[in-house]
Amino acid sequence: MLQQTINGLALGATYALLGLGVTMIWGVLRLLNFAYGQFIVWGAFATLVCIEWGLPTWLAVVLGMLVGGTVAVIVDVSVLRYMRSRNSSEFAMVVATIGVSYILSTIVQARTSSQIRAFPIQRFPSGQIHLGSVDIPSLQLTTFSISIFVMVVLGLWLGRTRMGRATRTVAYSATTAELLGVRSQAIFALAVFLSGALAAVAGVAIAAITSTLSYSTGDQLLVIAFSVIVLGGIGSVKGAVVGGIVLGLVQTWASAYISNSFSQTVAYLVILLILVARPSGLFGVAEENRV
Repeated sequence: MLQQTINGLALGATYALLGLGVTMIWGVLRLLNFAYGQFIVWGAFATLVCIEWGLPTWLAVVLGMLVGGTVAVIVDVSVLRYMRSRNSSEFAMVVATIGVSYILSTIVQARTSSQIRAFPIQRFPSGQIHLGSVDIPSLQLTTFSISIFVMVVLGLWLGRTRMGRATRTVAYSATTAELLGVRSQAIFALAVFLSGALAAVAGVAIAAITSTLSYSTGDQLLVIAFSVIVLGGIGSVKGAVVGGIVLGLVQTWASAYISNSFSQTVAYLVILLILVARPSGLFGVAEENRV
């Protein structure tokens, strides 16, 4: 049981990163960006290419984060910012992100000839670490540590820095933030970049765990990311972290003690039951309907 719990925590921490990336976009833009799955793919593939070029793994991951964040900003500046200036409906913007996702996916598919690429896990720590009677794979411990480190840094940045507080102000009300002298457009770009960078880290972690990567990797991870924020409460940073951990634990336990084939089914059933009891999610706050 302890072994499976550790595995679930490692997977859940990665899921939490996925949820945090979506939460960053939702917090400032109030938009579910369906291109987020491709930020994952582009960041992970950029990391893979850098590793193949012989760069140190840590540098490859950092460059992958830069690529993921940059792609996210380009999408926002070239498409979504224009639509916001024209007061486009939320539905129109969501459809636009679906179209952008298809374009980005097609580019990667063409560049990789639709082939599943092997992710070089030999560049990551291998072997096992003994913790009493439990053997923890070094790779899982590494991905867990990276995920926790990124979450802690993000939490400190949001709570302790001037830019972090400005981001929270814009998330609360862009109009109020403007009155206080905050440049909301700059905060939008920063939040979108961080979202893409978080997506890249999560993509690398998942690719390392599964040792594979393809142009369609982001599709399933996008569903997981949305599931995490719905479970934790849309817009809640704490909810994204807890939601990711809960989903990772339930999926791991179900795979180990029920059936690997039904692990996702059990996980989503648990989400459904939680939402029946708490429609706004674990830490979500019900909002008034906008008309």
